[in-house]
Amino acid sequence: MKTARLDLVALDLDRDLGALHAMFSDAEWARGGYMTPTASVDESRERLVQEFGDNGGWTWVLRVRPDEDAAGVIGVFSDQGSSIRGMSWYLRRERWGTGLMSEAARAVTDHLLQQPSITGVEAWIDSRNVRSIGVARHAGLDLVGRLPRTQYGEIAQSVVMGRAAGPSDPVTFGASPVLDVHDVAGTARLLCELLGLHVRFQFDDFVHLGLTEWNGQSGLEVRRATGDISPATVTVDVGVLVDPLYDAALAAGLVQSTPPEDTPWSRRTFTLVLSEGHRVTISGPLSGA
Repeated sequence: MKTARLDLVALDLDRDLGALHAMFSDAEWARGGYMTPTASVDESRERLVQEFGDNGGWTWVLRVRPDEDAAGVIGVFSDQGSSIRGMSWYLRRERWGTGLMSEAARAVTDHLLQQPSITGVEAWIDSRNVRSIGVARHAGLDLVGRLPRTQYGEIAQSVVMGRAAGPSDPVTFGASPVLDVHDVAGTARLLCELLGLHVRFQFDDFVHLGLTEWNGQSGLEVRRATGDISPATVTVDVGVLVDPLYDAALAAGLVQSTPPEDTPWSRRTFTLVLSEGHRVTISGPLSGA
C-alpha cells in the first residue's frame, strides 16, 4: 500500500528487526508510550512475534519515501478467533508529531475493513497516550469502552477505540440493576462516595446512578422498598485498586463486606453487603506489586 508520504510494506523480521529494535529499546520512546523498553534484539523479536506473529500477514512497516528503513510498524494482533480484530501501531520517536502514523492507520484500517473475515477493528490505548488516541480517531475509530489494567507494576486504564466495517445501531444500550432499599437517599450517597457514581436523576422514591457524568450510560437504580426485599447481586468493574474501597466500606459501617481477594482471571474483588442483604461485588485490577 502507498499513502501520500509512505510505502506500507509487509513486515520482514530479518530485514526490519534492526530498525524496530532501535525503536523498542529507546527508553524515552517507551516512556512516551507508557511501555517498558526491550533489553535485547531477541526481546524485540519476541514482542513482534507475540503481537503479530499469527495474524495472517497483516503487518506492515512504514517507510517514509525515499528512506527504506522501517520508521514504524502497524498491524493486527495474532488471530484470536474473532471477526473483531485488535490493532496496534508503533512509530519511531523522531517521527512523532508528523502525522505519519495517522496517515498509515487510516490506510490500513480502510484496507482491513474491506476483508470479508473482518467485521470491525479495535485498539486498546493507554488513556494518557493522547497522541495514539488521536491516531485512532484519524483512522475513524471512536471510543467504545474502557478497561482497567495492570502493566509493568502500574495501575492504568485503556480506552477501547473501535470502528465497524459498516454502520449499525445497537439494539441494546445498557443494563440497569435495581436495588430495593429502605433509605434511598442514604444508599445513593454511600454508593456515590464509595464508587464514584453520579446521580443522573432522582425522585422521592427513586434514584438513577450513572457510571459517569454523561448521558446515555448504564447505571444502577435505587428504589424505596414497598414490601419484602429480595437481596440482589450486582457486579461493578472499577479502574482503581479495590483495597482502599474495602477500607472505606468498613469505615462506613458495612462490616459484613467480604475482604478483597485475587481471582484466577487476573482481577481483585471484594463484596459490599448492604443492610438489606444486597451484595455488590467490586472488581478491579490486581495491585501490580
